Amino acid sequence: MVLTPWGKSEELRARKLRPGPGVPREDVVANQKERLFGAMVAVVYEKGYQATTVSDLAALSGVSSRTFYDLFADKQACFVATMEAIIAAAIGYATQRAGGPAEDQAPGGIELPDTAPAEGTWEERARAGLVSFVQMVAAQPAAAKLMLVEAYAAGPEALVPLEGAIAGFEWLTEQVLAQSPERAGMPKELTMALMGAQQEMVRNRLREGRVKELSEDAREMWDIMLSYRPPPEPLRLSTRPPRAAPETIDAHDHADRALRALAAVVAEKGYGATTVDEVVSRAQMSATTFYAHFDGKEDAMLAAIDSAGAQIVAATTPAHRRAPDWATGIRAALGALFNFLAAHPALANLIMVEAYAAGPEAMARRSEALRPFEVLIAGGPEFSPETSQLAIDGIAGAIYQLSYRRLRESGPEALPALAPVCTYIALCPFLGPEEACRVANGDGRGRSAG
Repeated sequence: MVLTPWGKSEELRARKLRPGPGVPREDVVANQKERLFGAMVAVVYEKGYQATTVSDLAALSGVSSRTFYDLFADKQACFVATMEAIIAAAIGYATQRAGGPAEDQAPGGIELPDTAPAEGTWEERARAGLVSFVQMVAAQPAAAKLMLVEAYAAGPEALVPLEGAIAGFEWLTEQVLAQSPERAGMPKELTMALMGAQQEMVRNRLREGRVKELSEDAREMWDIMLSYRPPPEPLRLSTRPPRAAPETIDAHDHADRALRALAAVVAEKGYGATTVDEVVSRAQMSATTFYAHFDGKEDAMLAAIDSAGAQIVAATTPAHRRAPDWATGIRAALGALFNFLAAHPALANLIMVEAYAAGPEAMARRSEALRPFEVLIAGGPEFSPETSQLAIDGIAGAIYQLSYRRLRESGPEALPALAPVCTYIALCPFLGPEEACRVANGDGRGRSAG
């Protein structure tokens, strides 16, 4: 049994309206859609988006396949409509909790926690907004997983409502922060990063089956968010970003050649649309050779993430070690990270964007592959011993989300400009805004920008 916003999965069939005189056609259609939405949440939770079929949805909802295609063009269209219904309820709920206007009842009969509008100071309203997000996830983990994990596998069309919802929550966060004299004027990228850190925290808990920990996590995340202030000076890039050299699939062995070919094809078509046939054609090798090294596309993707992570660690660790101190080393490591990604666009796209589309296992592999990079940040608690591991995870999540957004919106050549703001994000909880800003505006060698 899976709890969905439209009831328990095993009870969806029982919610069917009996057609007949006096039952408006629009009510019947709305009822059919809601049962399909509930079935989509339940089946995707158990099987994942890629493995979900229209037959699965019809069987669980009690809506025939023929009726399904009368309502939706295909599985993806139904998935997107499900997302839109969840988003409408979530934004209304969060707005109400943050002290703004909201409808008395969530659209589409969605079941969300009981709540009342937040009152009091800006801090109390802001805390209520953060807590509301966690409450929604805890109350509806299957729907949250559909939104924050599986949506990336459903294609570009599914990302449109998701990105719109994220923009809405960012706007709401900006409005609440603007009411704090100490936090008014927070740069947009910093707000995006704080929201991204929250999303990554929740996404990881959903993927790992640790939703019960979210209540405690929310309290810690609130303390982390309170540690940030707007930087006292504008954050600026002090070095000229590198130009990307033409990428090649030349490699020392067949496996590496296949992985480079995979990254190239995925960069052009996206992970979901990439096939093994296209990879072997780009690699100029036989399918037999490919399958001698990998079980299939999914296995090759995990290996490509491992390879990309190893290359990133190799590019960032020496830069960190050459620095005169830990804080300057973070600036050097982040500069090296973004310069490396900008110089390797296909690899950057694979590990920072398409790892989400490849599903929960790929996301977990990315976390493992980049763990040595995240360990560099863990040096911070020596300056602030009370800082928790959640802060480290949140900082890494903020960096990954900003990288994802910048790649999708502006391309890899824009990545190096993230080094100062990501340095500030990494250092502010430990050093405070003034020192974090000074280091962020340096060159990673202990010198200030001229």
